[in-house]
Amino acid sequence: MATAELCPKTRGTQWGEKRDQRLEVFSWGIHGRGKKRLHPERWSQDVKSRYETQRRMHAVFAHLHKSSSDVTVIERIFREQVARWKDETAHLSSETKAIANRSYLRIIGLSKESTGHEIERLLLRELESEPDIWFAALSAITGEDPVKPEHDFDESVEAWLTWGREKGII
Repeated sequence: MATAELCPKTRGTQWGEKRDQRLEVFSWGIHGRGKKRLHPERWSQDVKSRYETQRRMHAVFAHLHKSSSDVTVIERIFREQVARWKDETAHLSSETKAIANRSYLRIIGLSKESTGHEIERLLLRELESEPDIWFAALSAITGEDPVKPEHDFDESVEAWLTWGREKGII
């Protein structure tokens, strides 16, 4: 075939002897003037290639999630929110602003979904490994406050850890 054929619905489309060879074309009619239109075979290849990477990444992350069966959904969400909270509040000097952060409040909200003192255990373990201002969250979740007004930060941490051990949570 020596001459190129024109596509009936597009203006200026030329397809060479190989059907998979594509030139960008401008459609008119139902597609609107000036919008790019791809050859149907090329379009499907483009769509597949765009989603192939995401599909592979999803498969990898799904495999990783399945391999860590000892990590519950609550614990995974808790770890994500703790990391986000620390990133978002690292520059703050106000405890009030840090406690009002969305991630901190979401951690408190996880108590509705947790069973068997799971969120309390996670907070106490976090307080034990990397002490931070988790006292308000623990008080909001448990309804108790073992910290005395005269306690400093380290004594407050120790009071909560002692409380957790006495209750059998940690």
